[in-house]
Amino acid sequence: MSSADYEKLRWQEAETVRNLLKKQNTLLGESLENLDHLIYLQKSINLLSLQEIFQVMVEKLPFILSIKYFTFFLFDKNRRRLTLVSHNHPDIKEEYSLYQNDSPIMREATTSGRYIFEQDFPASRYFRGRKNPLFSCNFFVTIPLMIENEIIGVMNLNDNENGLYNVGDLDFALNVSEFVALSISNAMLYERAEKLSITDGLTGLDNHQQMQTLLKNEVVRCRRYNSPLSVIMMDIDHFKDVNDTHGHQKGDEILLDFSAIIKKFCRSNDVAARYGGEEFFLVLPETPIAGALHIAERIREEMANHKFQSKDKDFKVTVSCGIAEFDATHMQEAANLIKVADLALYKAKHEGRNRTIQGSSDDLLDT
Repeated sequence: MSSADYEKLRWQEAETVRNLLKKQNTLLGESLENLDHLIYLQKSINLLSLQEIFQVMVEKLPFILSIKYFTFFLFDKNRRRLTLVSHNHPDIKEEYSLYQNDSPIMREATTSGRYIFEQDFPASRYFRGRKNPLFSCNFFVTIPLMIENEIIGVMNLNDNENGLYNVGDLDFALNVSEFVALSISNAMLYERAEKLSITDGLTGLDNHQQMQTLLKNEVVRCRRYNSPLSVIMMDIDHFKDVNDTHGHQKGDEILLDFSAIIKKFCRSNDVAARYGGEEFFLVLPETPIAGALHIAERIREEMANHKFQSKDKDFKVTVSCGIAEFDATHMQEAANLIKVADLALYKAKHEGRNRTIQGSSDDLLDT
């Protein structure tokens, strides 16, 4: 080999090494940039509120993933339903949901547990309808979000400034989806635990402690603004006999049905609670005693007409109600209002059950 050929070969090898180093530096730069984005997202999305997380996704994901549009659907596996909870599409209405089978691409992603990457989505077997004029690119990515093999949602990505989506982009999006899935899962667990701490496990109504807290707040508001406040205390008649005769499972069914009847007649500001056992309680803000009587009677009559079945035989169950209105002159606290309603309920039981009795602050003097 001549010296000239040798020098040429050395130059080519040096040029190859330089190009490799440039490529490695570029890849390293992209990796570091992606790492910064992941850290940035983790700090932003490490929240406990689902709604805050969904808002952060709208603000951060398009920039972090270098895409124009995204949608995120929560997946309810029991109902096989996908509900849109976060997106930045300008032409999608809020509160949008669909059944799993209504979206071929999300159905396959949730069924298989694998992402789907289509470079030309309109030409794919998943496409339905007309091409959206908003999108300048044809790629579409669907990523199922999973926690311990449980799919909690689906994230869809499409359109960007580059006009394409490559394997590196996809790999980073998959990493991001793991962050998002973990944050959402933690938030869901937190909110579920929070809800369990204030609700009755069987009926889903507020529990005794939560009712007491809300009632105390309403009493304070009632005193401040001189507004009416009434309560209803209800008790299922002869519930022990029902349990003994028909079994505890039937007893639970009765509690659930009665809870559903209470919810039916509740307004948005009312507080419905399971007071304990077969006793229930309604807090009715901005409601005078006449309004409480009307609501109590509607609940009582609905329950009295409701049919239950055991061993192929129909039977009915009734309830007794005690109602009371807060009297700022003679009542000092929420406990006084509860006491008056409880005394009225006792009278309803003593006078034959399946009736509503109105209490008054005078009853406190008698006791």
